Amino acid sequence: MTETDTADSLPEIPPVTRIETGVEGLDTILGGGLVRGSAYIMQGPPGAGKTIMANQMCFARARHGEGAMFMTLLAESYTRMFSNMRDFAFFDPSRIPESVYYSSVYATVRDEGLDALVRLIFRELRRRKPTLLVLDGLFAARDSIENPSASNEFRLFVHELAQQAALTDTTIVILTNQSREPSSPEYTMVDGWIELQDEIVSERALRSLIVHKQRGGPMLRGRHEYRIDDNGVEVFPRLEALASRTPMAGASVERFSTGIESMDQMLGGGIPEHSSTVVLGPTGSGKTTMCMQFLGEATLDAPGLLFGFYETPDRLYRKAASVGVDLEGLVESGAVEIMWQPPLENLIDDLGQRIVAAVQRRKARRVVIDGINAFRRPLTYPGRLHSFLRALNDVLKAERATTLFTREVPQLFFPEALAVEELSGTIDNTIIMHYSLEGNVVRRRTSILKVRDSDFDHVSQEFEVTGGGIVFRLPEGERTLAKTTTSATIASPTVLSPGGGRIR
Repeated sequence: MTETDTADSLPEIPPVTRIETGVEGLDTILGGGLVRGSAYIMQGPPGAGKTIMANQMCFARARHGEGAMFMTLLAESYTRMFSNMRDFAFFDPSRIPESVYYSSVYATVRDEGLDALVRLIFRELRRRKPTLLVLDGLFAARDSIENPSASNEFRLFVHELAQQAALTDTTIVILTNQSREPSSPEYTMVDGWIELQDEIVSERALRSLIVHKQRGGPMLRGRHEYRIDDNGVEVFPRLEALASRTPMAGASVERFSTGIESMDQMLGGGIPEHSSTVVLGPTGSGKTTMCMQFLGEATLDAPGLLFGFYETPDRLYRKAASVGVDLEGLVESGAVEIMWQPPLENLIDDLGQRIVAAVQRRKARRVVIDGINAFRRPLTYPGRLHSFLRALNDVLKAERATTLFTREVPQLFFPEALAVEELSGTIDNTIIMHYSLEGNVVRRRTSILKVRDSDFDHVSQEFEVTGGGIVFRLPEGERTLAKTTTSATIASPTVLSPGGGRIR
């Protein structure tokens, strides 16, 4: 028999089908949801949110017109569980018991053993035909069985559960508080293994989720943070894992005007399109002012987005108006959107995904992230900042956005060391806004350190912040030096106008 004959004789292999969990972000991690007809173990300590997540999954099936069953082997009554669930948005008592059926089976296991539970589950699956079955507290029940052969009996029980899942096309989720060795036989018998973790890291409570195993397709590996709020459980896939599946953006020869003519000349014609720029400087040096003028060039055809941590929208409106930018009018017209997030206990992947979602929703071409320092606060592992910013930058470029990041540095004058290791290899262009002391006078200056794959003006230039925005005050001698140092200010730059066309 040839290889072709063997392939032709095989029965048709049905495609893998999935069911949505109803848990925001979890389906993305699982590659589309739970595999239909598969058995999963969901493990985590008390208080991690297993029962909330499982109920959320049950009511998600009910909203899709399907059935779900929740069987518990624990002492907690359903009245108490319902009381704890009533304030979550997903909980709908009208779905009970027709669509979401609850039953306690602890007495069956205690009095008759696991074999009786298998028969009970077998009958209920065929009678009610649910899409999802949740078994809560199964491992704890096993340990309560005083039987030397309990371990072998339990492994056989898990094996039979997995078979029942496949035979009835029911997805089964087993909840347990116990942490077992990865080599435990139970994990080899099921199709998926999800672990919830709840720990204190540097006095901060951190909830995270890891999918250790998922048969039937790809998944996003690693640790993903989640939170529990009025909507239930929401999981935030790690941005680096999402970015690994994002196609790289194509190169562009176009330039975006900063809204400051002299700055465009220093940059060799403006900011390269689809690039990322960091504006470094101490407090009050003009970083946010430059960003206001950059956003002032936004239009409905090329919208802008500002994501900030320290300045409220009202303060930004006043600051922009003081330099001649009608930011409030741009927001009212829809040309600009402002997203303000106080730098408190945020989840970093939540911040990143909100930025990406807003850029995708608005098709934003000009993006300002004001206060990159604030990304450090929600980091549980500080060394991750570089990879996070790299991932965020790659995704924004793929969305055709041109991005300005601001970062505050402590040095008032030109810094000898930038200490921006997390930006290395991530940022295309670097602008420093700093101070200089001339006699008794403190002056503002700007210097261009890098414009990727482009020439630029290497001479630091003095500027003032006026009612018309940033105005360069370059002495005549320095202006001549700038023209002889680089060709960036000699050539007539091609810059994208607010409407997207070219101006000379």
